[in-house]
Amino acid sequence: MKNLRGIKYYIPACLLLINIGLANTQQNIQNFINTWRVQNNIPAVAVSISLPKQLPQTYVSGNTTLNGNTPITANSLFGVGSITKTFVAALILQLQQEDKLSLNDKMGKWFPEYPRWKNITIRQLLNMTSGINNFGEDAEFNSLIAKDPSKVIKPSTIINLAYNHPDYFAAGAGWHYSNTNYFILGEIIEKVSHHSLAYELKHRLFMPLHLTHTYYSDTNYSPSIMAQMAHGYDKSIDETFITPSSNGPAGAMFMNVTDLLAWTQALFTPGKVLNESSIKDFMSTVPVPNQNPRPLNSGYGLGVFSSNINGLGAIWWYSGVIQGYSSVYYWIPNRKIAIAAQISGWDAKVQAQMGLPPFLLLLKLKFLLCLQY
Repeated sequence: MKNLRGIKYYIPACLLLINIGLANTQQNIQNFINTWRVQNNIPAVAVSISLPKQLPQTYVSGNTTLNGNTPITANSLFGVGSITKTFVAALILQLQQEDKLSLNDKMGKWFPEYPRWKNITIRQLLNMTSGINNFGEDAEFNSLIAKDPSKVIKPSTIINLAYNHPDYFAAGAGWHYSNTNYFILGEIIEKVSHHSLAYELKHRLFMPLHLTHTYYSDTNYSPSIMAQMAHGYDKSIDETFITPSSNGPAGAMFMNVTDLLAWTQALFTPGKVLNESSIKDFMSTVPVPNQNPRPLNSGYGLGVFSSNINGLGAIWWYSGVIQGYSSVYYWIPNRKIAIAAQISGWDAKVQAQMGLPPFLLLLKLKFLLCLQY
């Protein structure tokens, strides 16, 4: 892939794909996933692909637990991490469609207790130009999670932690990824709708779109939902049971891979989730600083990344990484291709070096570069 940092990781991967002679067949894709999963000691992998004029195809490999013998299914749940943000953004845009708020509304309207942030707009929260500190980079927060992974953390605690740090820059003067922004957006949704975020997600998005294997909780998941999860691992450490409140509106959702694919398709189809005007807002991007693993010359919209890939044009995507899980989706308008992929294990050292688990990098090559549709 041209114009991508860390290209030394991509070239060997692409050569590998070419050398083993992968063709565009379901069996070869399944074989590739099986082989890659075993080679990389990943407990479970799920991939779902939609091609023009074809029914979506789903591929699964592995077991629900490390070294277990219960195979995952297409209905197995994976953490989707920051892909949760696309749902929060969709709710905000729906509320704007209903004239209940505006992207130009300022934080001071709802949060007088944070006077330094009073002029930050909803749009700036959505597109990461607010300058607000990312609580995930806070040593106090990380220490809190390390000491008690089961502790339920209130959004106000997280927002206060961020407020106690200097802003990265004045609102609108730069770009910095901040999970805090989406905790604030979650609070705005609740203030405007007079319902919990979980209620709004379920009744506005999950139910109308028939996402029957999609869940959000900011406290704890029920035993029945937990039983559907592929366990997530950092190396051999099972991190499935970390309380989702530490991720909240920024990354607490669990989905199966077919729901993730369906969400990807619906999100970019006028009338399914958003009207044409809202989709235009959603896809209005600001430049993203050149940081691995994001491609050079990428942009960030209102909860979605865009990148230009030679031969494919613009692609729209989001990746989500939380404790033990990685998920990604791609929408390629020029080819009418949607891809969703999930894994249930990754190495934190690899994550630090490459920014994304290697499987997701291979998927980019395999489906975006090496196969010709």
